Amino acid sequence: MSDEGESSGVDATAGGRSEETGSLGRNDPAATDVTGSADGDSDAEGGDGAVTDDAIEEISFLTRSPVRVRVLDSLRRLGTVEKRELRERVDGVRTTVTRNLNALVERGWIEDTPDGYEITDCGRMIADELIALTESTSLAVELRPALRWLDVEELGLDLRQFERADITTADPTNPYAPVEEQVALIRRATTVRAALPSVNRQILQACRRTARTDDGEVEIVLESAAVDRLRSTDRYAELFADVCRHCTVLEYDGTLPYYVGAAAEGVQLGTTDGDNLVRVLLRFDVDDDVRAWADDRFERFEQRTHIVESRE
Repeated sequence: MSDEGESSGVDATAGGRSEETGSLGRNDPAATDVTGSADGDSDAEGGDGAVTDDAIEEISFLTRSPVRVRVLDSLRRLGTVEKRELRERVDGVRTTVTRNLNALVERGWIEDTPDGYEITDCGRMIADELIALTESTSLAVELRPALRWLDVEELGLDLRQFERADITTADPTNPYAPVEEQVALIRRATTVRAALPSVNRQILQACRRTARTDDGEVEIVLESAAVDRLRSTDRYAELFADVCRHCTVLEYDGTLPYYVGAAAEGVQLGTTDGDNLVRVLLRFDVDDDVRAWADDRFERFEQRTHIVESRE
């Protein structure tokens, strides 16, 4: 069904906090104070779990070359592997692979047997931890833009859920990519709930469009400042009044800490910057844990809301 007057582009934020508000005050990992041990000695040795220079040197040796990490990973998964097959699996130059294999053998991480190379017990132990660290690092690097603006403790969402999230970030080539994902979720859904720290014309049009469809149900939560701005701005007043007639609009008494959108196809979580645009958006496929988390967030928000009545 077409929606009269819909615009094709993405406009700037119409509702939400003003730009003067600045940062939303999330914890910035860059500001974290890192200190050494209680006695000021960061090179403590000995004792269970101590971080020794020898251990750090071995980690440095293993991670200095991607070939070494990939060799350990291949051997821990496959067992005995011939040199030629290893070279193909790690995608390395023959001389480079040979040099790294010899170094790993010399340090006792792998063995050169008549049937091929095998990982040692010590090598398997370190490889399991090293690959887990590599996977965690990859996830952290991918999530870094989002986690910079999210208070994870406040979210109450298990970070393991983030491993399954699809991430859309704003970048110079398309600064509105996360907003486009918000709009797409609302347009595709039949029933949708959204807590919106910021809102623009395209989001409002998508809400109205979905609410007008057969069995369409839309609930949106907006901050009081956004409601006031949408009602008092000529460009948005008529559209917002129409949205209030077709959707359930709840006015939130306070500052929404993040964007949450929930529909049958998935749950979205978004972070905003000082300019009120969603900069990073994570989309989760719906499972029981994610659905329960989203329902809990909306229940918490709704406790501080009242319905915005339509004004004729």
